[in-house]
Amino acid sequence: MRYLINIFIFLVFSQLLFAQKYKQIDVSQRKFYYEYTFYEEHGNPNSVKSHQMVLEVGSQCSKFYSTSAMYADSLFMLYANEPSDVAFSKLLPQVSGSPVPAYCNYYVYKNYPEKGTTLFTGTDMSIEGNFLVNEKIKFNWEIDDNSDTIISGLSCIKAKTQFAGRNYIAWFTLAIPINDGPYKFYGLPGLIVFLHDSKKEHVFKLVSMKNVKKPIYFVDKDFITTDAKGFVKALEASKAELIRMLDNVTFSDDAMKYKAVMRVQRRNNFIELY
Repeated sequence: MRYLINIFIFLVFSQLLFAQKYKQIDVSQRKFYYEYTFYEEHGNPNSVKSHQMVLEVGSQCSKFYSTSAMYADSLFMLYANEPSDVAFSKLLPQVSGSPVPAYCNYYVYKNYPEKGTTLFTGTDMSIEGNFLVNEKIKFNWEIDDNSDTIISGLSCIKAKTQFAGRNYIAWFTLAIPINDGPYKFYGLPGLIVFLHDSKKEHVFKLVSMKNVKKPIYFVDKDFITTDAKGFVKALEASKAELIRMLDNVTFSDDAMKYKAVMRVQRRNNFIELY
């Protein structure tokens, strides 16, 4: 069943993929890879999922997104000049086994299109709605200078903040003096190495890093402009459309279809709460 659903979602996704445009906005100096662990259903540890994300840091801006999307984007640019049916036949076997989870299907650009701006672009659960949120976010960090620990081999200092309905604890390192971190988080005097909300329903942990000079691209689509609350509402509303799409998927029996539908309905724990 999972294979059939992944293929179905990719078929829908591919229709949008070929409409994407890529604009170079910077060149990365370093890449930081985070393991993102999250509950799909609020308060339910049995719904825990994990996915790898990457933070690309350039001289002017940064980009945070799924490593699966990074891989798919690179393949699309490779095959962009080929006929769509040929490109599709090459893309399908390479990316169908690594779909982007519903709660990771976004891009976060910091200091783009201008300094001090956070640009979020995200896709709803039906993969038919593409949204753009332009924000100026100010984090009020409370740094605990008396706390320190070693995380991922780095000496880290503790800090706390509140954001979008959750309380967060972050551990940052002065060893990497980069004012950035996973998702929309930034504003500390060093890279955020480990971050989680107070209930540990959303956890980001740095697992590796690379010095690499590669273009950073803005992935442009036909966006619907909204605010952060509007995106969360659209994400929730898109459940009904995704369930309708599942009606076109062949399941081995009704019980399997029921489980797939219930999994969609129980997704209620996006990182931002409104």
